[in-house]
Amino acid sequence: MLEILDAHLAEERQRYLADPIGWEPAALEVLRERYSQVLGVGVAGKPNDYLLIEGAGLPILYGDPDLEPGPTHKILAMLISEGVVTTLASGNWDGLVEKALADISATSSLLDVYVDVNDPRDAQGHAEIAKFHGCAVLALNDSVRYRDKIIATTAQISRLHGDPAYEHMRDHLRDLTTRTRSLVLGLSVQDSDLLTIFQASASRSPWPWDDTHPAYLFAEPAVLPSQRDVLEVAYGDDYGRERPSILQKSALGAYAGPVTAALLIEVLASKLAAALQQHQNLPMNMLQSLERGIRRLISRIVIAFGRDEAALADFLLDGYSDFLRTYLGSATVGATQYVPFARGTRSQIRTGFAVVAMGLDLLAVAVGMIGFGEEKNRWRVSLHSEEKGSRILVSRRRASTGTTLVVVHGASEAIDVMASDDWISGHDDMVLLQMKLGSLASTRSPTGRIGRGRKVRKRREVAWSEISDSVIDMEDLMVRFETGAGL
Repeated sequence: MLEILDAHLAEERQRYLADPIGWEPAALEVLRERYSQVLGVGVAGKPNDYLLIEGAGLPILYGDPDLEPGPTHKILAMLISEGVVTTLASGNWDGLVEKALADISATSSLLDVYVDVNDPRDAQGHAEIAKFHGCAVLALNDSVRYRDKIIATTAQISRLHGDPAYEHMRDHLRDLTTRTRSLVLGLSVQDSDLLTIFQASASRSPWPWDDTHPAYLFAEPAVLPSQRDVLEVAYGDDYGRERPSILQKSALGAYAGPVTAALLIEVLASKLAAALQQHQNLPMNMLQSLERGIRRLISRIVIAFGRDEAALADFLLDGYSDFLRTYLGSATVGATQYVPFARGTRSQIRTGFAVVAMGLDLLAVAVGMIGFGEEKNRWRVSLHSEEKGSRILVSRRRASTGTTLVVVHGASEAIDVMASDDWISGHDDMVLLQMKLGSLASTRSPTGRIGRGRKVRKRREVAWSEISDSVIDMEDLMVRFETGAGL
């Protein structure tokens, strides 16, 4: 203790000596930026990491299974679930991203954690997170294998870029930063080990500066001084020539929460648009209008939740996932809490056969039509609740009441909806829109077929094929939908 006080809190020494048991420091803020030095202080007769592991209890503190992920962890988990984030590197000891993904996906197989050299050899997930400062969760559960991988002290940080035992991680990080562009979230890059890795990458092959596609983007209001060092070594000679442009365009102007939220919203919009382009049964000019409709509804989400990442995460886990689960059917999506639109990138969706097989192109058409009709003031769209996104209230402009629209893929999903409480005994007008051609064994009319606009107890069943067959343009499509839905 005296060693720590003499080095960092000299003014507290006399107070501590006067009452070692009751002493409480007046302020600890000065230690915030010196934690690596403080935790490296040795204790006689104990291992070098005693103060870090036993004294501060880092594995217990950061590996506590009761720690709950925040909104940004959940949104990152959704991006991983969507298949657009596959490679992560983190200096955090906690397991909150991993826990968030396990919570929302009902599986731990999507993300592999890489700390030890042998970890990638057993990898089975769709994504990987390299934890270059170690993992408290793994250290807590397997101390023999992972305790010495915890990096926090000054001596440990120096070992990361000099000790042969860490060469595998250095090589991995160098390869990542050499081959791929980086989005940096909440990382000040103050530790010397990280700067050394970036320097090694730049010495191999500096990135050319491209103001339309920077190699490094920081989720910060402005580039921090320590991050300027990264940019200087990353861009080499270009940094001197393009310094003002690099500093201006390498910061996104917002912190990690808003950045990841905006990224996820754009991913969902782009995937819907990509799936729409897979649809073959409508004229190209109509697809362009339908994409405008998709953007219209996405903008509604931005307006409603764009400034509140927690509310956005809750809506995507509840309302949005309920919409997809109802459309695709519980048997298809399983027990997952968050339902990804389709795992993969936009380019993979544009060429993937599964998109059409799952009816995601038809789903994009339905979303586009609903949004386009609202844009053209044909109707208003809202939800009965943020938790039940499958129940879409559609009402004519200036009308005091509306109709609850439920969109499903095929007959089996339609049967599930028709067995629900609100369809059987609810008081609202309801319309069931089935996108895939097929027959439905209705509980009310065993031989009836979807799409004839029959109305029984304020219930209508409409087939997409009957309102879209030989459709001429968007006006024609909207009139047919209004007629079939009884708007």
